Amino acid sequence: MVRRSSMRAVTIGTLAVSCLIAAACVGSIGSSSSGTQGPGGSGPNGTGPTASGPNGGGSSGAATNSAAPSGAGNGSPGVGMQPVAALHKLTIAEFTNSIHDLLGSNAPVPSQLEPDQQLDGFRSVSASVVSISPMGVANYEAAINAATQFAFSSAMQAATVLSCVPASTTDAACSLSQALSAFGRRALRRPMTPADVTRYASVAADIAQGPGGNILMGLQHAVAAILQSPDFLYRVELGAPSAQDAGRTKYNDFEMASRLASALWVSVPDDTVLNAAAAGALSTSTGVLAQAKTMLASPNAHRSFANFVSDLYGMDPSSGTTFMTTIKDPKFFPSWTMTLPLAMQQELFMRVDDVAFTGDYLSLYDSPTVFVNNELALLYGLPKAAVDGFRKVTFPQGSPRLGLLGSGAILASNGLPQRTSPTLRGRFVAEQLLCKTVPPPPPTVNTSVLDTLPPNATVKATLEQHRQNPACAVCHAMMDPVGLGLENFDSIGAYRTTDKGLPIDATGVLDGVSFKDEASLGTALRNHPNAAPCFVSKLYEQLQGRMTLDVDAPVLATLAAQFGASGHRADQLLLDIVSSDAYRFVEGATR
Repeated sequence: MVRRSSMRAVTIGTLAVSCLIAAACVGSIGSSSSGTQGPGGSGPNGTGPTASGPNGGGSSGAATNSAAPSGAGNGSPGVGMQPVAALHKLTIAEFTNSIHDLLGSNAPVPSQLEPDQQLDGFRSVSASVVSISPMGVANYEAAINAATQFAFSSAMQAATVLSCVPASTTDAACSLSQALSAFGRRALRRPMTPADVTRYASVAADIAQGPGGNILMGLQHAVAAILQSPDFLYRVELGAPSAQDAGRTKYNDFEMASRLASALWVSVPDDTVLNAAAAGALSTSTGVLAQAKTMLASPNAHRSFANFVSDLYGMDPSSGTTFMTTIKDPKFFPSWTMTLPLAMQQELFMRVDDVAFTGDYLSLYDSPTVFVNNELALLYGLPKAAVDGFRKVTFPQGSPRLGLLGSGAILASNGLPQRTSPTLRGRFVAEQLLCKTVPPPPPTVNTSVLDTLPPNATVKATLEQHRQNPACAVCHAMMDPVGLGLENFDSIGAYRTTDKGLPIDATGVLDGVSFKDEASLGTALRNHPNAAPCFVSKLYEQLQGRMTLDVDAPVLATLAAQFGASGHRADQLLLDIVSSDAYRFVEGATR
């Protein structure tokens, strides 16, 4: 029996400290002269924002038909507040990618991890204000133990994890300290301190030299202890006052390495990025931009937009209604199979990836290009391929289905089990694509007016009558006309021209611009003056891991101008954000 007391003490201790640190510090770590809490903490007038679902922020207040001055629109915190540094708990995506990048792409990561939450529609924002629960501690320990058992199942496998594999605890050519400090630098996103190295090397030696132990067991337990450290499970990015920048709190080079890896790779930095940090190359905007360009050329960079749109388009399990478990009544939609939503989600990610790295991102809103397998091709009315598999296809000229709003994933995720929901679909456009604020319905309002339509009554006429109620008109005027423009598609996204035998009228107006169907609505959306600024503010908020503030308004205006000048290149926008002073400093420039 291997003696594991040292290992157990390290892991229980580090995870307990992890919870205590996060519980004590969320939303308010670091220096800020503003004297107010950060966007996730309690402000001078009460508590911070509430969590939101996939189709909007957690804010309340009057509806608005324009993007908020600071960008995101859905519940920005109070005037005059400055950002503050915070610990960022790894999201499931960050944790999973980090484990795979550190221990191997085949390292097992159990699905039983503490679920992510969303705040203002993003997991990254919530991650800056939450801590790990006791159950989450147990889940992480089990997951990390399983992954490290795989990584150290043989000396050959261990050699893919460590810079060198010690032959024994006294190996002079490759010492425990040497092997673990190199691994720890990547895992902790910073150089290990002498105390760190001594601690983890002692764990490895203790286990290796114990009854029944060996060097691989020792290394496995030491690496597991590193991965259960709060410095791994949280991104520790606090910054320090910079005398050269009027005392503004600036992230140091290794913190910038961490921020770049999170933004561009949804993971930990590699040795190249860490070497740049060690050389002081990430202390300037120019140095950050050069490193970010190199990182964007990596295949890992494709994770960035997949991670972003998982939240923005409501695909992640942390969304209010999980798309992969969307329920459709088989009596109404017999073609809704277990594999169809998988295909829809995969296609959405492929569409986004196709435009994010090659051209105008806003073309996503009215592009005829889709990616289909045979099951999805059938739904879209496209030919079946002799050999099944995802392929890039272009809809014929005049197709009534174009762009993002015509995708099965968006249509189905904003539909109900037995019917469409123009209100949900319109709310998605208003909040996620145009940054409008839609407050929740008053508690006394009837929200089931479409459940039992009168004979010969159309959905459009019924909703128009519903909007005659002043209590409903303000919100539904923002949602229903746009959602009705998608009525040619049923709740799973299949095209139709009638509903219950009645012809569908999909004409409408989006903020003064008329459209006749989903295809022309997509073009109106692409050309909407809020479309580009909204996309910029959403990506900025997700990368920053905090809600936007009034102090961000000049930055967002500059970024929006750069986005337009680039031809709406999303990959260039990523570079502009991470190399900006707003991403390199904690506080805004007006501090």
